[in-house]
Amino acid sequence: SELEGYKLGTVVRLAVYTKDEKRGGLILSEAMGEVSRMEGLFSVNIASSEVSRINAAAGREPVKISRETMELLERALYMARESGGAFDPTVGPLVALWGIGTEHAKVPSAEEIKRALSYINYSLVKIDKENSSAYAASGQRIDLGGIAKGYIADKLSVFLRGKGAASALIDLGGNLAVVGKAPSGEPWRLGLQHPLKPRGEYFAVVSASDESVVTSGPYERYFEKDGVRYHHIFDTKTGYPAKSDLASVSVVSKSSADADAYCTALFVAGFHKSLEFLRLHPDIKAVLVSKDGSSVYVSSALKERFSLRDNSMKLSFYGEER
Repeated sequence: SELEGYKLGTVVRLAVYTKDEKRGGLILSEAMGEVSRMEGLFSVNIASSEVSRINAAAGREPVKISRETMELLERALYMARESGGAFDPTVGPLVALWGIGTEHAKVPSAEEIKRALSYINYSLVKIDKENSSAYAASGQRIDLGGIAKGYIADKLSVFLRGKGAASALIDLGGNLAVVGKAPSGEPWRLGLQHPLKPRGEYFAVVSASDESVVTSGPYERYFEKDGVRYHHIFDTKTGYPAKSDLASVSVVSKSSADADAYCTALFVAGFHKSLEFLRLHPDIKAVLVSKDGSSVYVSSALKERFSLRDNSMKLSFYGEER
């Protein structure tokens, strides 16, 4: 059974393979309900969400939050520390200022950017587990857009397994997660979006089971002004879209939330810093595509299950030198 819906600002596709078609359909509509429920907790675009309520009370008081929002926020702050702020959940003021992906996208003034940057500091967000509350400093705006889809994909995997789905595919636009093996009994074969070609054109295929593959790049959301293209992945050091020398980053991981945040962090860090970081963290399996699309660098841990489709790209594996 398959089900599609527009949620989380993207097309959500769910497929579950059960012996009983009707049961499959029921499981899927429940799963879609779960997506809506979690979007209602985490989305900054929903005024009543828990994240929006934390932002509305920023600088005034802590806000009571559910266990899930607490778990996601904790993970986001952990990933911010891990990546030295290349991923930062307090990026909200910049996201709101630029408005990329909305009707009112604009290039802000240097003054506006400076003001927005002054509020971006993940270490000012306080979580109180005993009282299950969270507090943001005055002027701060938490935006979990870079990790929430991954967290939701992880939760859906657990949910579908709990419902007895032995084989399922979760596609949250750029975030893929698979439960078990494909219906054929082989690992799933997941295409990696070519960053310089139309949606649905893949440059490579990765095989995976019980895993997540997340791809992030500037081609997902952007706007153009005076011939310059501005994308939605911000560098919180400059306040501008990251001037990365990468066209896209994919991360293969058991945790879709981690993969989501690492994609953002690696894209912002750029090629050289990413390679340094990945050499220190050999457990993170990544695929980096150079800005011009001519080269692809793949974790040697993926060697057995990575196949390049676009033969014009030069393929190298990193991490073998150990």
